[in-house]
Amino acid sequence: MSWAKALTLLDEAERDLAAGCYNKAASAAYFAARMAAELLVAARQGNVPRRDDKLANVLLHWGRKDLAATLLELYQYRVMADYGSTSLDVGVASRAVDMARRLLGELRHMLA
Repeated sequence: MSWAKALTLLDEAERDLAAGCYNKAASAAYFAARMAAELLVAARQGNVPRRDDKLANVLLHWGRKDLAATLLELYQYRVMADYGSTSLDVGVASRAVDMARRLLGELRHMLA
């Protein structure tokens, strides 16, 4: 787990979006965001929750309700992309990639 890997996943999400691979884009966007959140939590408190909602709760307890909500929304898009009966469209995939990009920026700032 590294910041470089999180950035690689975000880059892959952006390339998947450009290529029209919307399910892959949303899934990669989520995993980029999750990895960045895990890195921040590990740096600040060491113990990283495995469950997605518990990881978001750490951000919530740090007073970052916005970041927690973003992470949970990205998780929902990932579930839709990976397990849903229909494919995501360009709008949802674009939103997921944009959200992940902003979330990584915020988390990077908090990590510094």
